[in-house]
Amino acid sequence: MKRIIFLWLGFVAMVAVNAQEATKICDKTAATLKAAKNVKIGFTLEADGGNTAGNTGYIKLSGQKFVVNMGGTITWFDGKTMWSYVKKNEEVNVTTPTAAEVAKMNPYAFLSFYKKGYTAKMGQSTAKEHEVVLTGSEGSEYEKVVMRVNKATNEPTYLKTTSAKGVVTVIRCNSLVKNQKYTDATFCFNKKNYPKAEVVDLR
Repeated sequence: MKRIIFLWLGFVAMVAVNAQEATKICDKTAATLKAAKNVKIGFTLEADGGNTAGNTGYIKLSGQKFVVNMGGTITWFDGKTMWSYVKKNEEVNVTTPTAAEVAKMNPYAFLSFYKKGYTAKMGQSTAKEHEVVLTGSEGSEYEKVVMRVNKATNEPTYLKTTSAKGVVTVIRCNSLVKNQKYTDATFCFNKKNYPKAEVVDLR
């Protein structure tokens, strides 16, 4: 009986250490992006196993503000208001999004709330990359998040998210440029640049 108890306690201790290591990696990654201040991340997007061709884009980040450009669609968020532009429709929807809606548009948003409602553990790390697996509790935006982080730079290289509804999205980071010069206007829709677009205010 004592042997079983000792084995169980050892297992519990290993799980705790594993979780602590995973959380520290998330902390370092979040701190790295925050310290970089204004960043531009080039990425390739694959949703539900679809072909990645044509799904390349970039995201500009500055704190909670961001711009996501996928060519045919552009989303701006200034910390309060979101503008979503669809080129083929020449239409812009203006909304005041919820935290969940912001998370859907900004793939790195979870780095600001992963400690709330998520359990972290180490995945299949390699010589160059850490892999962290985050499992969401009931009510979380994501059921599961798999993140790979460059060990040398603490920068994210890969994100695989599974939503509560089972939608799988894979994002591969192709480039990350730090200390960009952005202004508040960077994160707002400018009608002058899209004169043909119809603005639909849904607030």
